[in-house]
Amino acid sequence: MQQLWQVGWMNNYMRHVVASFLISYLHISWEEGFKWFQDTLVDADVAINAMMWQNGGFSGFDQWNFVMHPVDAALTCDPKGDYVRKWIPKLKDLPDEFIHQPWKCPPSILRRYGITLGVTYPNRIIVDLHEAREQSLRDVTLVRRKFAKGYIDKHTGNDIVPIPAKILLPVMGASKDHDLLDEESGRLLIPVITRKEFKYRMGNPEAKDNPYNAVLKGYVSRKRDEAIIWANQNDFTASTINEATLRAQRYSDKDTHNSSRRTHNKDRFSSV
Repeated sequence: MQQLWQVGWMNNYMRHVVASFLISYLHISWEEGFKWFQDTLVDADVAINAMMWQNGGFSGFDQWNFVMHPVDAALTCDPKGDYVRKWIPKLKDLPDEFIHQPWKCPPSILRRYGITLGVTYPNRIIVDLHEAREQSLRDVTLVRRKFAKGYIDKHTGNDIVPIPAKILLPVMGASKDHDLLDEESGRLLIPVITRKEFKYRMGNPEAKDNPYNAVLKGYVSRKRDEAIIWANQNDFTASTINEATLRAQRYSDKDTHNSSRRTHNKDRFSSV
């Protein structure tokens, strides 16, 4: 947000992170994000901006099937903390392992660099990210159950957008006997892409599991990845195993590309 305010721009990945955090963690309407981006982005386009925020806010024609985890997304795209050090210079001296999570940094290290959480640098506005996301899912499930009639396809579980038939039928070249036409209301009921976890929670509102979790975790452990890379380059046994694994993967990919078989998707939530 510092970059956006200072130069009026940030890349697409960061825009997704901001939208996910605002909507799925802070539970703030997509409309607020749309208005802020429209006011601050030098490349703001009202049509694209509104469409993307609607999709991110679960109310567009092409809902995002992912949620960006604010910490793990940062570890993925900024593993060494260069971006944070540029735009939040107050944290520039922190070690890499704490640059994205200063609340985990030992107090002695924070004091060494003149950082006092809650005084010289803000405290977290969300302490439990997992619970915040779960509350977002509960909120969506509550709304979808409350307004299921006429707004959710009873066969596929997809959200439905009702549009006056007089607007679309001439464009579609369809007759009044169109399958999507609701004769009672005179509207076309258009099914839209809907996140699988929403469909699952709709039928299992008290479920504690989430087999369709949309959160992109990214790199959970950067040190582990670096240790594996080092071992593959320097340890004979590890490098031999890695080479054999890669060779097997290449043969597997080759067989897959040459196969004419079709994998049948039995996922009941895959139909649109």
